[in-house]
Amino acid sequence: MLVVFTLILCRVAGLFLVAPFFSRGGVPLRARVMLAVAISICLLPVIPKPAAVGDAPAVAAGMAGELAIGVSIGLLARMLLTAFQLAGEIIAFQMGFALASSFDPESEATEPVISTIHLSLVTVLFLSLDGHHLLVRALAASFETFPAGAGIESETLARGLLASASEMYETGARVAAPVAGLLLLLNAMVGFINRITPQLSIFNVGFPLTVVGGLLGLIVVLPRLASFFLQAHAQLGERLAMLFGG
Repeated sequence: MLVVFTLILCRVAGLFLVAPFFSRGGVPLRARVMLAVAISICLLPVIPKPAAVGDAPAVAAGMAGELAIGVSIGLLARMLLTAFQLAGEIIAFQMGFALASSFDPESEATEPVISTIHLSLVTVLFLSLDGHHLLVRALAASFETFPAGAGIESETLARGLLASASEMYETGARVAAPVAGLLLLLNAMVGFINRITPQLSIFNVGFPLTVVGGLLGLIVVLPRLASFFLQAHAQLGERLAMLFGG
């Protein structure tokens, strides 16, 4: 029983290592450990029990496999939020705000301010849509598809993660496209004006115009961010169900 509990705890710990909200640096480590143990205790009576525990090397290999499954579930959700963070980085670069950075507790690194705003908004939306409950349900359902200690189909998980990674860049580009397109037009217009009137200082006009245009574009697009996220969140649920059941 102790070995089975350890295997379950490893899968839960893998989820907590990378999943949004659960892996935030602002959440105390003790609270995360206690929550992981509590979830493991709740799952222990209901998951399929392995037929045989095996020797120490088999248990160690099983623990590594359980950790990989948990990390895979967390990565799928992390890439969803990273897509919107990437959109913020694209917009910030186009606006000239790439150097205006702030500390992001999620990644424990400095990120552009607009990227941090996007990440904060989608994190709130993720929690509002019970995304953390979705991850826990997917974790529980994964024991039906991948029983504790039975190993994993690495090819299936690798394909799912690669598909999610490609969708992450696609989603980020789609979210950033309206503002980035507007800024591209503004830069083209500034370049055209500079060709017509070379005496005009392009830096005195171009940078303020780009900043104002980018901020106006963000004001218009940010209310639509929720609809983009709803679509991406639904795709996350479908992918978790396809890979892990439930």
